[in-house]
Parts: sequence; structure tokens; C-alpha cells
Amino acid sequence: MTYLQFLAIFLAPPLLVTALLARYARRSPAADPRLWRTGLSVLALLWVAAWIWTTPWDSWIIHRGVWTYPEGRVLATLFRIPLEEYVFMAAQTLTVGLWTLCRISVTPATTRGSGNSRRPRALWGGAWLLAAAVGTVLALQHPSGTYLGSMLLWFGPLLTVQNLVGADVLRDCRRVRLSSLLPVVGYLWVADRIAIGLDIWRISTTRTYGPTMLGLPLEEAAFFLLTSLLVTNGLVLAAHPRIQQRIHLAPAARDLRVQVAP
Repeated sequence: MTYLQFLAIFLAPPLLVTALLARYARRSPAADPRLWRTGLSVLALLWVAAWIWTTPWDSWIIHRGVWTYPEGRVLATLFRIPLEEYVFMAAQTLTVGLWTLCRISVTPATTRGSGNSRRPRALWGGAWLLAAAVGTVLALQHPSGTYLGSMLLWFGPLLTVQNLVGADVLRDCRRVRLSSLLPVVGYLWVADRIAIGLDIWRISTTRTYGPTMLGLPLEEAAFFLLTSLLVTNGLVLAAHPRIQQRIHLAPAARDLRVQVAP
């Protein structure tokens, strides 16, 4: 099986299903038009960002031999990356994003805070920043840590920013986040395991630590979890009234400081 055939069989159907579900949810009488306008606009930005941000990292790890593609499995490459990989990035982002919007649309949000919002924001932001720093050491100092370390280094700062902005909201929305992530990420894990079994792509045993989950390298599982988490977090934050209030209040507070400045 080629990479293109894999996309047609395993990525196109869930994308089509989530697109139809999103269309139905958006046209529902109970749908919030503002939620869908905001959500789809943010999803479009995330779609573009997935290409821009992931491409340099993907090219680097392919160059380092973390991922390899047997001859005849891909159509062509751009920046060392198979063209099909770009389609995979887009399909994953859209599938996760549309399903997340469906889950958000049926889950009422609350603007009520829970305790001191600055503490979880600082705690989780600092934790992801530390993970990125640890990833730097793993990627540069340990060959077997190339995949995991570079992943933490590359995506950790984005998760840091998300948590600094709204870790309190992400905590309070953990149920909708879990229901958004688990079905899609679980499916991607199964599809990835099948692709590895069919030798569509290969994962280096010297650039990974070795443990697997039913044959799926744990680094691969972490990759799909982290990248999907970025999409879900971004949409939850963008659609939540508390974050919208926080963003709107920030310019007002700056203007007030200017007015009262000596």
C-alpha cells in the first residue's frame, strides 16, 4: 500500500464524517452562530499554522533518520517531506478541529472563575517550558532521545503559551477536551500502527527509546497526542467567554494605566 492509498482509506473517511457532523451541528436551531464563526476562523489559522510550524521539524527529523519511507511508497517530496505528509497534517488538524467544535457546541461554557487563575496558568506554563528545556537536552545529547526530545522542544513552547493564556480554562474544560481528543487520537494511533505494519513508513529504533504500545512506538503516540492537543486547546480557548473577556479587558487595563500615569 502506498502513502496516498493509506490517506484515502484511513484519513479521508473520518474527515468526511466529522465535516458532516459539523455541518449538521452548525445548522442546528440551537447552534450559536458566533461560536461557529469564531471556531472556524481559528481552525483555518490552525490549519495554516500546522503546515508552517510542523514542516521545519518534520524535515529535520527525516534528515536525522527518525522517519524513513521505503522506495515507491510516496509520490514526491518537498523539503525532504513526502507530499502526502502535508495532506496528513491538514487532515489531522481538520478532523480534530471539527470534532472539537462539535463537542464545544453541545457543552455549555461558564465564565465563572475557579480560584486564583494565575496560579494554574503559571504552574502549567512553567511545566511545559521545563518539558521543552528537557527536550532540548534529550535531542542534542542522547541519540535515542532524538524523536521525543525534538518533539518536546518544538511543540512545548506552543503548549506553554496556551497554558499561560488559559490553563484555568483548560482545566475547567477537561471533560470536553477529553471527549474531543480521545476518539480521534485513538483512531490515529490505530491507523499509524497499521501503516507501520504495512511498511508505509518506518520509525528508527536508534532514534527512539524502544517501548511500544501494542507495536506503536510511544513517541508516535505522543506525537499525535501533543499535536491534537494543540488544536483542541486552541479552539477551547478561542471559544471560551472567559478568555474572550480576558483579551478584551487587557487593552482596557492598558488604557487605564496610560490615563492615570503621572
